[in-house]
Amino acid sequence: MSKFILLLVFIGIVSVSCDGRDRVYNNNSAVLKENKLLDSFSESITYIPETYTEVVTDTILSNGFHIKMKTYSSMEKSVLNEFKQDTINHKEYYREFISEVIITKNSIEIFNKKVDKQFFETIKNDLQLNNSIVKIMVDESSSIEKDRIVLSAMIQKTNSNKVTFCDIVIDSEGKFELRKINELYAYSN
Repeated sequence: MSKFILLLVFIGIVSVSCDGRDRVYNNNSAVLKENKLLDSFSESITYIPETYTEVVTDTILSNGFHIKMKTYSSMEKSVLNEFKQDTINHKEYYREFISEVIITKNSIEIFNKKVDKQFFETIKNDLQLNNSIVKIMVDESSSIEKDRIVLSAMIQKTNSNKVTFCDIVIDSEGKFELRKINELYAYSN
């Protein structure tokens, strides 16, 4: 009987001494590493823009051009920018933008294209669009000067602040060309 009581006392002492006091002196990251949970807490994932974004432009110019442009963020295609700050791995997913452009001249359709990164790569493959986001807009002031439409494109690198500007010049017959612009625009990121 005394051996049984001695065994119960020994089991009680062992149970009380296993209360996790050794973890008190560990920092949080060491405890998370020990339990293989550090990766789930040391990663920050953001999407830019966070939700679906759409802008519709419907413009009639005095020179007979009618421009319908629908620009939206693709929920399937994005560009990843990864960087590490302190102990946190940041992943920024920049959603790509797609513009569906329909241009008519005197009620005759002359241009109907989807303008995205692939559009630029087929026209000019030296733009290096791997880590870039392409956004376009109608340059109304340049479009009313002559018998043409100018779509201004901003190509922004996600891993740097480098921005390249191009113009898509579309004539009255629907023929288009891409021109790289070297002038400075008033743009701030």
